[in-house]
Amino acid sequence: MLAAGIMMTSFAAPAATAATVAENPYGDPNLVSMFDGTDLSPWTSSKTGLWSAKNGVIHGNGTARGWLYYNKQQVGTFRWIFNVRQVKGNHKPTVLIWGTTDPIRDALSAIQFQPPNGGHWDYRPGHNDGGGKLFKQLSHTTIDIKKWAQCELIGDAATGVARMACCPLTGTAVTCKGVEVLRFTDKTAGRVGPLALQVHNSGIQDEYRGLYVESPVVTKPGEFLTCDPARRRWPFFRGHCWPSFHTTC
Repeated sequence: MLAAGIMMTSFAAPAATAATVAENPYGDPNLVSMFDGTDLSPWTSSKTGLWSAKNGVIHGNGTARGWLYYNKQQVGTFRWIFNVRQVKGNHKPTVLIWGTTDPIRDALSAIQFQPPNGGHWDYRPGHNDGGGKLFKQLSHTTIDIKKWAQCELIGDAATGVARMACCPLTGTAVTCKGVEVLRFTDKTAGRVGPLALQVHNSGIQDEYRGLYVESPVVTKPGEFLTCDPARRRWPFFRGHCWPSFHTTC
């Protein structure tokens, strides 16, 4: 049975107006704001009361397992930037990409990334497992999930490659230089679907703010905007930058 209030409509990409791109801190005029600090109408929840707009953030109320997906646009190839922290909980924060809203299944049958440190799960029918070799976690300094972190996900539906770079936000900083923490590769996985916040189980209170999406990707396609340029070089290749979507930070 579908949760009350779930919208099964296909959504067209909104025009990127001056109002939607104003004040994003990443220097990308093609980023569209997904949350204005108060209004959750651009988001669809799996259950009533699961999420709230609180103190300028999207706050998980910890009432049940579920999700909240952005209903203004579904994306295949995309850039998604957000800040995340966990207020309370016994499982890492989780977000979902390349899922489906037709039909509705657990976790939207999506690919799960766990910001900011890079855990993962594959919820697709016939999978529902950790994904094995489809995922690669990259070595990095562990980021405290109880403090605000910035994450950027980039996905290419044509190649089935999705990557995440994250970093801790310190003091009053609004941005930081990310490092790649997780990579997923499966040519059969890429599809147009919702971007979603997930609460893995009841009792978890995760918070999100500063959410932006770009699709189609116009600015630096296949590259992170938030990555530390120093990390674009791979030491085993004697200082040469790795080319292509698959490897360039």
